[in-house]
Amino acid sequence: MSRKLERNQPSRKITQKILIACEGSKTEPIYFNSIRNELRSPTLEIIVLRNKGKTDPGNIIEILIEKRQQIKYEKGWTKNDAAWAVFDGDEHINKSLTSWQNAINRANSQKINLAITNPCFELWYLIHFQEHLAEINCDKLVKLLNKHIPDYDKSMCLYPKPLKLITEIAIQSAEKIAKQIERDELYEYSNPCCSDLPKLISSLLDLK
Repeated sequence: MSRKLERNQPSRKITQKILIACEGSKTEPIYFNSIRNELRSPTLEIIVLRNKGKTDPGNIIEILIEKRQQIKYEKGWTKNDAAWAVFDGDEHINKSLTSWQNAINRANSQKINLAITNPCFELWYLIHFQEHLAEINCDKLVKLLNKHIPDYDKSMCLYPKPLKLITEIAIQSAEKIAKQIERDELYEYSNPCCSDLPKLISSLLDLK
């Protein structure tokens, strides 16, 4: 009786894990999941967490900490891995400055990276197409975005098309906003800002 020799398939070795917790239930998860699907990296694991109905920054950070602890227990966590909280600014700052600052402090103490868009994530979309340095609210921002993406809707998938090829433009625009904030000695998360979001996006795309 002959025995068929079975060849073991090489197991995929994950060398980096990036955990992303989003305030939004549609826009941000769709965007980051689309990047993950486009990358198709065999060594990178991108885990995108939804907010479970808890949208304030403090809860987003706690969801992230809890999930990171679970991953540490199940798979381990190395210095190459990173945890990111993605949420908006003005709405939460105006609602309770104390809660906002507590959330920022909690994230810093737990080594959670923050990608904060002010007033909302759509600013990141807008600066792919045009620079914007003036304070603005979400409604007006979406109206500007509609000039470039007619009938924009939060459930739209904009990556890879049309954003992939112009992502570098958005990163450069975000850097200009950051320099203006620094030059004018404004609060780090002033309106407008895409604080450290370009860093997160660059870290994902560079891994390809």
